[in-house]
Amino acid sequence: MRFLPRKLNLNVRLILIFIACLAAATITFFLTVFYFTPFEDYRKQEKLNDQVKERLDDWKESMEAGNVSLADRDGIEEALGKVKGQHEKEWGFLVTDAEGNVAYRAGNLYSDDLSKLLEEKLSNGATHETDVMQAPFITMVSFPEGLGYVVIEAPLLVKVVNPTTYNQQLIQLILAFALAVVVFLILFVLFMRPVTRYIEQIESGIGRIVDHDWTYEIPVKGRDELSSLAANINWMTDQLRLRFERERELEQSKSELITNLSHDLRTPLTSIIGYLQLAKDQESPGDKGYVDTTYRLSLKLKGLMDELFEYTKLTHHQVELQTDQVDFAALLHQLVGEYTPILEGKGLRVEMEVPEEPVLVTVDIEKMIRVFDNLLSNVEKYSLEGTIKLRMKVEGDRVLTSLSNPSDPVDPEELHRLFDQFYRLDEARSTKIAGSGLGLAIAKRIVELHEGEIWAESGEGELTVWVALPVRG
Repeated sequence: MRFLPRKLNLNVRLILIFIACLAAATITFFLTVFYFTPFEDYRKQEKLNDQVKERLDDWKESMEAGNVSLADRDGIEEALGKVKGQHEKEWGFLVTDAEGNVAYRAGNLYSDDLSKLLEEKLSNGATHETDVMQAPFITMVSFPEGLGYVVIEAPLLVKVVNPTTYNQQLIQLILAFALAVVVFLILFVLFMRPVTRYIEQIESGIGRIVDHDWTYEIPVKGRDELSSLAANINWMTDQLRLRFERERELEQSKSELITNLSHDLRTPLTSIIGYLQLAKDQESPGDKGYVDTTYRLSLKLKGLMDELFEYTKLTHHQVELQTDQVDFAALLHQLVGEYTPILEGKGLRVEMEVPEEPVLVTVDIEKMIRVFDNLLSNVEKYSLEGTIKLRMKVEGDRVLTSLSNPSDPVDPEELHRLFDQFYRLDEARSTKIAGSGLGLAIAKRIVELHEGEIWAESGEGELTVWVALPVRG
């Protein structure tokens, strides 16, 4: 199965997108709030407050230094004139005794009620609704009569919270929040669009695969769960395509098998029927020639059926091998020794280059004997006169065995088809030679079951079949 190294987990990616969008929305919210808030007025208000406090302290010190009495209105005004500047025309000034009785009042005062002014002071500003709201600044002063209070009221530059301003600020907060939500949604959609688009692409690709478009491959983008999903879907698609192609090849192979089988079975069966008909029509039905021929053809038909049955059994997916460890060199010596008289009887010499020392491999002995029995049988049937060469050597983790016989040159395409069922190189010549055409196909299947390879090469007047088997001790 195909896997890709993950560069960024999809969950982490989504969390990062959410955090980025939330941060942008938060910044938008505060910027909007700040835009509607008069910060310049706040700075001016702080400056004004400092100025009023300074004037208040100076007025207090001047009256205490001059020992001004609560009843001395001129003295109070004289002390006030020393600290009052030209820009304090809108300020209000008030002097009271400890009980709140007014001794002096001047300028724009909201109230001369000391208890109310103290309440305003404690609430950090005015709570009344006027065009110009004022905040009281109060301090205690030592008069000859006793303690008293001096008050300066200055206009507020920043409106305090009252029902009207509260509703306005609430609306502003709601608008700022709404704008922040819109920014969050827009950014989230933009950031998530590549992800959703890729998911749609994967979904579309799956739809095409479901419609049997197994040549389509979903693009693999990035290194996360989605790219891993796309890679795995592509891998499964390849497996489906290979499986489909294999099934199609099997169907074609079955069709060819039925066609060839019908031909190969019909030929001896027709001959058998013909000879039986002749024997039936003869006055002496015991003619030995007809019986011998019929018997020989029946054996040929049985041999064909046996090989076909064995090939069908070997192509079954659940076939099991009965493996044992065997000296492969000794096994080849034995097989070639059995075939040598037959080959020499046809004018073929045998040369062997097989190690004398044991070469241990783990194989199904019965089936491996069948492989080389089929190969030697083919050599005996189809070889031209000359020398048969059998060589074996160990290369790395496999054993290589080659069987060469004199032969006419063979095209590469025919070499590839040599191990197909019912295939024969020379049809004209093959029809005169007994055989089913399944021998090499059976050999190939047995070698593949042993996880080995079998192939043919042609050159220099020889046809060589190679068998490569893994060494498994």
